[in-house]
Amino acid sequence: MPKIVRKTSPYLRRPKANVTRMMRDVFIALLPVTIFAIYKFGMAAVMIISVSILSMMAAEYIYYQLVDKLDDEKFKWKNKSFTLYNFSTITSGLIYALILPDATPWFVVMIGAVFGVVFGKLIFGGLGQNIFNPAALGRVFIVVSFGTLMTFDVDTVAGATPLGVINDDIFNLALLSDFSIMNLFTGMAIPGSIGEMSVILILIGGAYLALRTSFEVRIPIAFIGTVALLAGAVAIYKGISYEYVLFHVFSGGLIFGAIFMATDPITSPITMPGRIYFGFALGFLTFIIRIFGAYPEGVMFAILIMNMFVSSFDYYKWTNSKITRRQKIIFSIVILLSIAVTLVGVSYV
Repeated sequence: MPKIVRKTSPYLRRPKANVTRMMRDVFIALLPVTIFAIYKFGMAAVMIISVSILSMMAAEYIYYQLVDKLDDEKFKWKNKSFTLYNFSTITSGLIYALILPDATPWFVVMIGAVFGVVFGKLIFGGLGQNIFNPAALGRVFIVVSFGTLMTFDVDTVAGATPLGVINDDIFNLALLSDFSIMNLFTGMAIPGSIGEMSVILILIGGAYLALRTSFEVRIPIAFIGTVALLAGAVAIYKGISYEYVLFHVFSGGLIFGAIFMATDPITSPITMPGRIYFGFALGFLTFIIRIFGAYPEGVMFAILIMNMFVSSFDYYKWTNSKITRRQKIIFSIVILLSIAVTLVGVSYV
């Protein structure tokens, strides 16, 4: 009889894979955008990255030492629960830093980092048992709590300053004359969060993860594809240029969030169909928030909202490893309904 292994997420299909390798790969994939952030923002980026990583590391270390103290365990410098050794905390700290504006005060960076790792990870039992993405939770918390201290106000929830420009007139592309598609793709001359502006560097990191098989491609494809589909439907309905679709795809933290945050193996579904549905729901929520919500960006909010429903995607009674014909029909109907709902809503904007 085969041995049954009971463990918490992340669930890795490769026999020789482990959490350390996966987290290290994500850290390496983030290096291009990290270097670009330091090149563009200098010591401001260095400060944000340093404070973010150190704050998450310190919060986790102190938390587990307190837990050991309450359990009457003898003090040890090298705590058995500390995840510094598998790059988990370092990677979360770096991702959180890269989704912040360049002039975020150091104490706001620290508060968000501590809140994200404690309430997004540690109180659930630590790595593998959390339901929320710590970086996204920390980012949304400081936006809600310290919005007036953020450089570009709340429109930088995911660095979406071009989206912020058209927030009051979401179909007027003339307002985006200062933001060329090429600049959005390269990240040059575009304000925003320090690590989310250069689409090409984010894609390079994603390609590295794909080659290393440390990357779930279905989620970002479904996520980005859904936003593009809905933006395309709106563009046709409103008679707007195709550039409207490109602005939605390249602006804000869509691609960064889709590649580096939505694919978190702990807070995303396990099965192939579940991951496709998850990515679709993320894209739909993101676009709805962008068009109808008070915030011009919706990536972080969409990720946190859908994190709460991951267990539903993985519920054994309706979860399959493959998409059946019946599921394909139902999913197609859902896609058509989402387009219809979006267009009906747009007609009132």
